[in-house]
Amino acid sequence: MAEDLEIKAQLENFENMLMLRNYVNRMLKYDLSGTHLSLRECQLLMYLYQHGQTGTSELAQVFKVTRTLISKTIGQLIQAKLIREQAHLNDRRRVDISLTDNGIKQVIAVKKQISNNLQSMDATKELLRLTEQIASLSQ
Repeated sequence: MAEDLEIKAQLENFENMLMLRNYVNRMLKYDLSGTHLSLRECQLLMYLYQHGQTGTSELAQVFKVTRTLISKTIGQLIQAKLIREQAHLNDRRRVDISLTDNGIKQVIAVKKQISNNLQSMDATKELLRLTEQIASLSQ
């Protein structure tokens, strides 16, 4: 009986986490609508902004996708002149990916747009409510 209640609480916690994730994804898609970037492209740019230059394999691992898919995304961002590839200093087989000046400007613009939208939306209250629910369930 106690085990059933624990399982039920875990399932409710999982459902709330999924709702929160879906909600955040919807908000991000809304925020990105004027940037001509996909969610994956934006995530990749944000990762590079926070972590500096990195390799293709690391990006594929971080985003839990194949190297082929991450290479396609990288190619699109290179065409848009938001990132650049350069040979690794110590290992010629490796290529490092980093943001261009335009990429940095794009990340800053997206962060500003997301921040402005969060401040102006009543959805922020809903996000906080869901976060509090998850916190209370995990205790």
